[in-house]
Amino acid sequence: MRHNRETKQIGTWFYVILFWAVCLIPSVGMLFYHSELAENRELAGVPSFRTEDGGWNHDYFAGLQTYVSEHFAFRGELVAADSLIKYQLLGTPCDDQVIIGRDGWLFFSETLVDYAGVTLSDDEIDRIAKRMLEVSEYVQKQGKQLLFVIVPNKNSIYPEYMPARFGDRAESRNLTMLQERMSSLGIPYVDAYQILLNGKDEEELYLHEDTHWNNTGARLVLNGIYAAYGLEERYSLTGYQIEENHRPDLYAILFPEQEHFEAQHVYSDGKEYSYIGRMHSVDDMKIRTTAQDGNGTSILVYRDSFGRALIPYMGGTFDSVTFNRSTPYDLSIMESTDCDYVLFEIVERNLQDLGQICLDENISEKNNGQ
Repeated sequence: MRHNRETKQIGTWFYVILFWAVCLIPSVGMLFYHSELAENRELAGVPSFRTEDGGWNHDYFAGLQTYVSEHFAFRGELVAADSLIKYQLLGTPCDDQVIIGRDGWLFFSETLVDYAGVTLSDDEIDRIAKRMLEVSEYVQKQGKQLLFVIVPNKNSIYPEYMPARFGDRAESRNLTMLQERMSSLGIPYVDAYQILLNGKDEEELYLHEDTHWNNTGARLVLNGIYAAYGLEERYSLTGYQIEENHRPDLYAILFPEQEHFEAQHVYSDGKEYSYIGRMHSVDDMKIRTTAQDGNGTSILVYRDSFGRALIPYMGGTFDSVTFNRSTPYDLSIMESTDCDYVLFEIVERNLQDLGQICLDENISEKNNGQ
């Protein structure tokens, strides 16, 4: 009896010591092991006992708590392990920006409101369409050819991979309502939604673990854009190589520490082009390209992140291209840019930004008076 009691006490002390040892590892480990998550923000620094004016820092312990919570040892590894367990075993994301769909497809949670149905009122849709009409009339009176293209959210094209709990994709959405207004008002646009729906059975058009389309999806819509402009250039949707060279943004949200790449369609039929000035990345606010073997015309492209995939193709097609990524869209850029064509490209979830195009206060008067 006594032997059993002593064995039980030893076991109890063993678990107590083990528990405290595990609890101490993250804090004591800070003395010899440094681990950080790859985050797009500056982490807290070591707090000071005194403030800049020499007084005592009354928030010292709150600052110390924040510092320890962001710098404890093995933080990155523990967060990655937590993410992996939730993703692989439970099918739930560690970050509410990501929706884990079927068959390994990931979706951006900000697109849920569009997926569920119309979120803008009729008056808001009318206001956006009116602004687009003003822009269209003004650009055309400057002798330039204008097109709008709204790129569908991934779950608008691939609703079959959304989790069943979100139901079916709504047929009437901001995108469909706005394009109906655009058609009735005669606003020139390319129906990327219908183009991609029609093409999805032939080729895969979006990346599985990223918010964006792949190169084939971009080329398919570009063919529609060129046809609407009356240009002869067309891109083949076949003959690509599969290369795992794309770091998917949604997967990176779930596992920021992992060096993970997704398969991308890589084409080798692009024409040569070069950048004008210094180009840091495809996310620069302004990118200019030139091509010696272009088609003799130039274009100004107001674009968002989906426009990254357009750069290598349009860069080799036109003599010169100006890509502008700043918002709200500023039409004065067009007035200072030598171009034959103007393209507004925007993703479905942000289409309300089309109502924020910056116009000269006298634009309406110019439209009516010319």
